[in-house]
Amino acid sequence: MIKQIKGFVQHYAWGGYHFLPTLLSLDNLDGKPFAELWFGDHSGGTSPLIHSDQKAENLRQLIDLNPSSLLGEKIYIKDGGRLPFLLKILDVHKMLSIQAHPSKEAAIKGFLDENNRQIPLNAPHRVFKDQNPKPEMMVALSPFWLLHGFLPAEKAAEQLDHLPSLKEFSSTFKTEDIKKGYQKWMELPQNEIDKILAPLRKSLLDTPDASLQKTSPDFWAKKAFRDFTGQDEHLDRGIFSIYVMNIVHLQPGEAIFQDSGLLHAYLEGSNIELMVNSDNVFRGGLTDKYMDIPLLLKHLDFHPTLPNILKPIIVNQKEKRFIIPSTDFELKEYALKQGEDLSIPASPGPSIILCLQGSICPKADASLPIKPGEALFISHNTRVLLQQIGGETAILFKAGIP
Repeated sequence: MIKQIKGFVQHYAWGGYHFLPTLLSLDNLDGKPFAELWFGDHSGGTSPLIHSDQKAENLRQLIDLNPSSLLGEKIYIKDGGRLPFLLKILDVHKMLSIQAHPSKEAAIKGFLDENNRQIPLNAPHRVFKDQNPKPEMMVALSPFWLLHGFLPAEKAAEQLDHLPSLKEFSSTFKTEDIKKGYQKWMELPQNEIDKILAPLRKSLLDTPDASLQKTSPDFWAKKAFRDFTGQDEHLDRGIFSIYVMNIVHLQPGEAIFQDSGLLHAYLEGSNIELMVNSDNVFRGGLTDKYMDIPLLLKHLDFHPTLPNILKPIIVNQKEKRFIIPSTDFELKEYALKQGEDLSIPASPGPSIILCLQGSICPKADASLPIKPGEALFISHNTRVLLQQIGGETAILFKAGIP
């Protein structure tokens, strides 16, 4: 089965105002933030069908009609009738929260524990919303900036040495390790955080913007002080993390993978993101949402991270693949020039083909075009024949199961 679907828009406050409305050919006269466009079936939103029938108007309803057949028996048993991944387009205008995600084992254990303690699924202090891990990969659509894992202890200590108010923490990184240094900071009471960060805030806000480069943590710390200082004047403890994490700059077309336990945060830019269908998040700052610091510390990977920027593997003139250390999902990119066809063999499990540029249609029916910001849901073991239509090269991304 092949069904045409739309994305589900999330208007989070950190979103941009132009990229997604332009992609979707929408006027944003109200100036709403367009943060994410979701393709899939998630508890927070499911994709509408473009051509619905009386039985189903969205992807959730469609899958419910025959989950074993549409997802494949293996995925149906493993994921309980849910689509196993979520494909997104993000436009990051304001920095996202610093966060990490649990492993599969930790997610199962944490979910059952919170259930046993009768914490409602929608409670603000609920951490484990499901029993899934949440590894993620992203491909930059614009120059993209993010925080990605911890620096080596000596490099983190060197950066803290340059900040008088944070210099005392540098010795912990030097003499002990990343975990001890990070834990020492994260367990401080809020009034101590405010006291220590106040001089840094004043110094950075007095520094001209033009003198700060995006490669410097000072640039992002200044932005964070502006965006995350509340009306109560409390200062966000996540600002410390900016100085002890890798600042990564991706060019369009480059990708990166973020596994369970890796501390990370998106800073600026637009991307395509593919993740396991989960909502399990440990937050560590740059947010007004609930933070469970003991859980975060328990599940973080404190090894220093050498960012692995992924270049796509060119399979042929139409197809590129991104090689990641995960069997949970895979992402491929296709480019179809004017009039070209694309044949994708049947494969196990469901997949989604997203149109980012140009237009395509099923080879058998040119009257059903897929435009930018629209997608095709492909059921288990279904061959796909597509044709490029119109004058512009079609750029497609296919999310599926390896």
